[in-house]
Amino acid sequence: AALAAAPPAARDYFDLYIQDNQLTYLRESCAAADTAEPFFLHLFPAAADLLAGPAAEQDNLDFAFGRWGGHFDGKCLAAVPLPDYPIAALRTGQAGIWEVNFYPPSAPEPLRAAYAAVAGRQPVARAAFDLYVQDSRLIYLRETCAAADTAAAFFLHIVPEDVADLPAERRAAGFAHRDFDFARWGGPFDGKCLAALPLPDYPIAAVRTGQEGGWAVAWHPPADPELRRADYAALSPKQPVIKNFFDLYLQDNRLLYLREFCTAADTAAGFFLHIIPADVANLPAEQQAAGFANLDFAFAQRGAHFDGKCLASVSLPDYPGGIKEMRTGQYVPGQGEAWSVGLVAAP
Repeated sequence: AALAAAPPAARDYFDLYIQDNQLTYLRESCAAADTAEPFFLHLFPAAADLLAGPAAEQDNLDFAFGRWGGHFDGKCLAAVPLPDYPIAALRTGQAGIWEVNFYPPSAPEPLRAAYAAVAGRQPVARAAFDLYVQDSRLIYLRETCAAADTAAAFFLHIVPEDVADLPAERRAAGFAHRDFDFARWGGPFDGKCLAALPLPDYPIAAVRTGQEGGWAVAWHPPADPELRRADYAALSPKQPVIKNFFDLYLQDNRLLYLREFCTAADTAAGFFLHIIPADVANLPAEQQAAGFANLDFAFAQRGAHFDGKCLASVSLPDYPGGIKEMRTGQYVPGQGEAWSVGLVAAP
């Protein structure tokens, strides 16, 4: 009853409230299975020496639901007492089911620290939010921010260099799905708002993000020349599947483009890559009308120049039933295709 009129501090599988120095977990429609898994609760104090015992980064207050809560009227609620020290951030959830990070409104220090780390730097992309990459985190920053600016859900799609780095169920789509509500990873402070999301530790080919019904932006980390040099060494004894302006190789579920004597002009035009799966139903819904996956790219997004050569690598989607056909080449706006080839099927 005390929570009914209050907005939650964060929303997820459970809604979370901070009131009367306790963290309350509430699920309006709740079954016994929803509370069977243990809950983890990690508190990050504003100063580490406020923790009892040796200094540590976090205070673990993990618990079984029955310790602090119960079921009533089809709902379930647990109220966990919080320590008296100032809390900078909280992380809680149930392993493998849900997880949320959030900052108490009275303690925006982590947001200020993240802001200080990127202040004065150039963002990797600009839109309604500026995007930065810092300490293996993707940071969203809006300098002048109102509550309405963070109300819509954020989408985040991460395309790996190697599709095999994705969980099996995401390989056909070709990207990791990391959509989120802003309050899960950030919050407002000093008229600004900032969210900081951890990035996966595998090499990233592209990031697409934005807000549903609003802005969208893409960022492509520059390719590492050393990775492309290693790819070249692995290709040396092999014959290409097609020879053209670029020689094409299929290796480790990737399509590689190689030109032995290469200048900047050779890679200036954009590359197109259209992939038709054996079963079009395996395409994401937004691609099924076209009948193919569009993996077009600029060379700098997937390739690098080294030792007078140039090589690009594109990870192929892992469709059930495989790939029926691929078509690729380079396209010059206003002039048409500079070159193009078709591959009947991927081995």
